[in-house]
Amino acid sequence: MSSLRAGESRRRTLGLVLSGGGARGAFQVGVYQRLLDDPRFSQGPGVLSGTSAGGINAALIAAGKSPREMMDFWYGIATDPPVVASDLFFHDAMMTLLRLMGSEFLRWLSTPAAIRDFLKRSRNHLSARPAALLATWVEYLLTARFELVSRFLQGVREPFIADTAPLRSRLVEALGGERIRSPLRLAINTVDAHTGRLVRFVNYETSYTRTPDYCVVDAITVDMVLASASIPLLFPPVEIGHHLLWDGGLLVNTPLAPVVSLGADEIVTVLVTEPPDPIRGRFPHFGRAVERTSDTFLENAYNIDRKLLLERNRLARIEQRTYRDVTLYEVVRPARDAIFTPGSYLFFEHGVIEHMHRLGVAAADAWLAAGPPVDSLGRDEMDLEARVPA
Repeated sequence: MSSLRAGESRRRTLGLVLSGGGARGAFQVGVYQRLLDDPRFSQGPGVLSGTSAGGINAALIAAGKSPREMMDFWYGIATDPPVVASDLFFHDAMMTLLRLMGSEFLRWLSTPAAIRDFLKRSRNHLSARPAALLATWVEYLLTARFELVSRFLQGVREPFIADTAPLRSRLVEALGGERIRSPLRLAINTVDAHTGRLVRFVNYETSYTRTPDYCVVDAITVDMVLASASIPLLFPPVEIGHHLLWDGGLLVNTPLAPVVSLGADEIVTVLVTEPPDPIRGRFPHFGRAVERTSDTFLENAYNIDRKLLLERNRLARIEQRTYRDVTLYEVVRPARDAIFTPGSYLFFEHGVIEHMHRLGVAAADAWLAAGPPVDSLGRDEMDLEARVPA
């Protein structure tokens, strides 16, 4: 189903929603480039909402950067990744591990029960293969000595693996300063590390951008963008005001709600996860299980927002003075069996980045050729779900 006619976009405000996805952000640039080439979307978005890599791309668009300039940023990340592994983290990790190994060795010498516990677990792994010994140790740790894991984690003083100060400098350079002054309405989505609550920074106020979720500011800053991309445990949280902030992808990897709150009349959403797999059954390998786990987390919040918006549209048709009908197009996303493996989230290699960009262009071409299709929760979708084999 398609409802977009030539010239209609000039009378409507386009909202662009960009999900998180690390190195997969180059895919979004390809989609954005192709949208600008199409006369139906050539005026670009008036409202932007992004998380993590999508937040960086949204900030670059708000700062007036062209798709070519955006790709220069991502190629720069691939050429010289702007993160530095923390010496303190790995020093503490190494020293804590050695200390725990020493104390556990002394415990084995003085406590026969420790040896009995280990031998009890080893009965489950009688194979002569070296992996059996490793499996025994892991099982012993998880079932009899799990407190060692807590003691190890508490012995590492640095709560992150890599520092992002170089990334901040790179963002300042790419965005043209510490603050983004833009006529576009922009939402950057983060999570408060202490409370676990959403903190959405927006540069425009409406009757829907109310606290506590929304924080209306004069201008989006580099630190807000950096916070949205600060993956917990991997990168340090960012302190802004009384908030200590992490990657918004924890809760809203595809932040649809802010573009509605900021006044978009039609919405294009770009996901970097593959479509659902039509083949059911056992996963072929551990990597596939990791991929499906991460994709499930990344898509869940969008599916909730999507259903709420489509239900809101239904109410808008009943009570037009209370709600406005917002056109939600089906998501633009990569085709199945592309380059999007679990490791590709952090695979910042020049050739991979370039290929992802091409995949974004191809995905947008297919999406535009299809209408573009308007999303709905109609009977056809429910029938499709019912026909999927168990």
